[in-house]
Amino acid sequence: MLLAPGQIRYLYLNCGVVALNVIFLDIDGVLNSEKYIRRCGRYGVVIDPTRMVLLKQIVDQTNAKIVLSSSWREHWSKDAKASDSVGKELDAVFNKYGLTIFDKTDEFSRREVEIEAWLMMHPKTLAFVVLDDRFLDSPFLRGHVVKTSNYVDGLDEAGVQKAINILNS
Repeated sequence: MLLAPGQIRYLYLNCGVVALNVIFLDIDGVLNSEKYIRRCGRYGVVIDPTRMVLLKQIVDQTNAKIVLSSSWREHWSKDAKASDSVGKELDAVFNKYGLTIFDKTDEFSRREVEIEAWLMMHPKTLAFVVLDDRFLDSPFLRGHVVKTSNYVDGLDEAGVQKAINILNS
């Protein structure tokens, strides 16, 4: 017997099954933009505080876990001691906003493949959204991607609402 998505959601929410809502997060072009970086005049861990507030809204309204799909993941580890200085600074920025990084995708050839692999390894994922400035071409991800503008602002209010709707549907 196959269950409809609504029935699966009911089981997860009402029967004590632990399930995850997941945000696959790119950083460049989502939590910053070319415009913001130029305005700051510095490089390194450059994250726009206004984008962090928007990310927090998604997490707060969906109870989602953050999984790094960004190339920045090479600096970060679940074991803080194994993170390099950029990874530690990334954790500090997230902690400042009451956010934590839950996990990261493994590095393969394409981001779409990396996200699909992570989801296969985590079957208790109830819903997911991908926040990215890249065009991700995968039938598997269709309907789950919020594409941001890497030049203008990165994540915006419309993207926040779309992400919340995807995770809560």
